[in-house]
Amino acid sequence: MQSGITVSSELQDAFARFNSDTSTFCLPVTITAETLTPLAPISFQGTPSADSFFSALPQLSSVLQPKTPIYLLLRRTKSSTTSLIALTYIPSNAPVRAKTLFASTRSTLTRELGTEKFTSTVFATEEDEVLGQDAWRERDGEGPNAISREDMMGEKERELEAVRKAEAEARSGTPGRDIGIGGTFGPGSGSGMRVSMPVDEAAKTALRDLQDGGLVQLTIDIPTEKIILADSKTGVEASAVASHISSSSPRYTFYHYPGSDVVVFVYTCPSGSSIKERMLHASSRRNAITVAEQEGHKILKKIEASGPDEITDERLQEEVNPPRDQGPARGFARPRRPGR
Repeated sequence: MQSGITVSSELQDAFARFNSDTSTFCLPVTITAETLTPLAPISFQGTPSADSFFSALPQLSSVLQPKTPIYLLLRRTKSSTTSLIALTYIPSNAPVRAKTLFASTRSTLTRELGTEKFTSTVFATEEDEVLGQDAWRERDGEGPNAISREDMMGEKERELEAVRKAEAEARSGTPGRDIGIGGTFGPGSGSGMRVSMPVDEAAKTALRDLQDGGLVQLTIDIPTEKIILADSKTGVEASAVASHISSSSPRYTFYHYPGSDVVVFVYTCPSGSSIKERMLHASSRRNAITVAEQEGHKILKKIEASGPDEITDERLQEEVNPPRDQGPARGFARPRRPGR
């Protein structure tokens, strides 16, 4: 799974120069207009040597920003051998959308520039992990925490782990309730994690017209990054809701449960969907709910699932009329899988 971002010709040229110029310490890379683009290179101070790497690290502070992810291609001389390192820096407090975009593109960067040219890849979330000598010595196997979980994970695992963390931070709902896909909902409304996205008028109209037994599905048009209407149905039985939900792409489904004034919000995100789809849909859920509320619906019942097979008649009934011994109605809950 990839984000769709590609390496620009400018980066290809800049990397060729960086690769051949041993006086260059770092080539910073960012994402601009759907492409990976180079920033101004950083040179070693003096003649490169085994100690130059550590003495050059403080220079990286000039390109590190507290909430802005960046890629750093680094040159290091160790034991008379020069190697290249691809470092991905994604600050822990960066916006969710930026986190997932940079996490899902990191393998594209090394692959298109030539995986064989890099001796290692590094993932960092704090400045000290980039600038601190102790962090690098631990990676060298010289520190007390030399073998980390990151070291033991494969590239694909690291990529998905970063996206999982970003998706977890995008969630909001009942405080502390485990939703089963890599995290819990924290308190509050998710302020600062939500991506504001334009909404198609047809989607607003369908939500406005949603009646008893009706079902409205919204999705995000990836090229335009706009919330659009995916489907609208009337007279849908609870047992048939799952049959109307895509099993391959994320969906925001609003279902007016028959015989009640309850509109249930169902967010489905199939594991086979692309990372960019997951990223945009996960960070825009609150936006979709807000649109429904602006069209006159009070959304108190929310379900998250990895696929439509988890949205059963029993699960919807349980959400609308929870058993009395389970306390107040839940916020965002992950349904049990069929047969469990």
